[in-house]
Amino acid sequence: MSFQIDIADDETWKKELTGSPGTVQVVEVYQGWCGPCKAIVANFKRLYFDLGDRPLKFYTANCQKVEALKQYQGHCMPVFLFYKDNKLQQKVEGVQAPVLARHVEQLSAEAAKAIPVA
Repeated sequence: MSFQIDIADDETWKKELTGSPGTVQVVEVYQGWCGPCKAIVANFKRLYFDLGDRPLKFYTANCQKVEALKQYQGHCMPVFLFYKDNKLQQKVEGVQAPVLARHVEQLSAEAAKAIPVA
């Protein structure tokens, strides 16, 4: 089982983005001709397991298959979108591992603090 979910259509996009309230969702938007960025996978996988107690999900999405991502067609670098509660929180263009890690850690820490204690 992969730590990343591939969003292959509009239905999955809507289901995933609205189906995890309070969760930080990191979406790597890629072009169909090049696929997801292999250079960042190890970093995201490490963050996924290191921060496993936080509300955090990772996705990949082909911008040619998801209507909401059509604006990213033609980019030569991947775009990383950070969502929480179906609202865009951050956007990073290109593979900037330290910047991406900082956003993942910061946003997921804030989301974890917002979870009510039972």
